[in-house]
Amino acid sequence: MLVPGWACSTEIFDKNFSAWANHYRVIAYDPRSQGRSEQTAAGNNYDQRGLDLHDVLDAMEVETASLLGWSLGVYDVLSYVRRFGAGRVRSLILIDESMRIVKERENDWGEGSAEEVAGLIATVKTESYLPFVREYMAAGFEGEAPAELLDRITRTASELPPARAAALLEDAARQDFRSTAAMAAGKVPVMQILRRDWADSALAWIRENQPSARVEVLGGHLMLLEYADELNQFVLEFLGNSSG
Repeated sequence: MLVPGWACSTEIFDKNFSAWANHYRVIAYDPRSQGRSEQTAAGNNYDQRGLDLHDVLDAMEVETASLLGWSLGVYDVLSYVRRFGAGRVRSLILIDESMRIVKERENDWGEGSAEEVAGLIATVKTESYLPFVREYMAAGFEGEAPAELLDRITRTASELPPARAAALLEDAARQDFRSTAAMAAGKVPVMQILRRDWADSALAWIRENQPSARVEVLGGHLMLLEYADELNQFVLEFLGNSSG
C-alpha cells in the first residue's frame, strides 16, 4: 500500500509501481484533497488520514499489507498504526520523513525549528505556495531535476488549495510519531530510507529507537525517482526478507 506525501499524487511512484507490481499486489491512492481524490474542507489532518487508510484497506478487502509512505505520507501510515495497531501490518517502509518535523534541538531529526516551520507554513498561505513547492522538489534531486517533472508536481500541487495545504502542514507540525514508530519497530519489520543530507541525525534517532530497522541512505528527497532502480531493489529485498 503506497501513500504519497504532501500535495503530491500517486504519480510520484511512476518509476516504482511496476517494479513492485511484478512481484506483489500493489495499491496506491491519493489522500483526501490531493491528486484525483475529491476536494473536501473537512478532515485535512493526519488523524483523519489514518482513518482514511483504514477505510481503503477495508474497501480493497486487504487482510494484511506492507505499508509504504513517502515524505508526509509516512504520517498517514503512522497515524493508522497509532489508531489501529499493527495487526494488519506485514511491514513498514518509511521513506524520508522524520517522526516529528519540529526540532527541539539543533541536531534533532526534523525539518526545522518551530520558528522555521511556522515560516514555511506562512509561505504556503501566500501566492508563493506553488513556487515554494517547485523549489522544494527541485532541491530533492542531487542532479538537475527535469523541468517536465517539476511542472507535473507543481500542477498536481495546484489542485490542493493553499489553505488546505497549509492546514495539513500545521497539523503535521503538531504531530509526534516518535513513540508510535518505536513501538511499531518492536512488532513488525521496518525499513527506513533516508536522504543523505539529514542521514546523520536520522541514523542517531533510529539506532536508539528502532535498532532492528533496516536503513538505507540514498540521494535526496526525490530519490524514488532519481535513483528508482536502487530504491526499487531495496524495497524488494526488504519485502522478500520480511515475508512470513
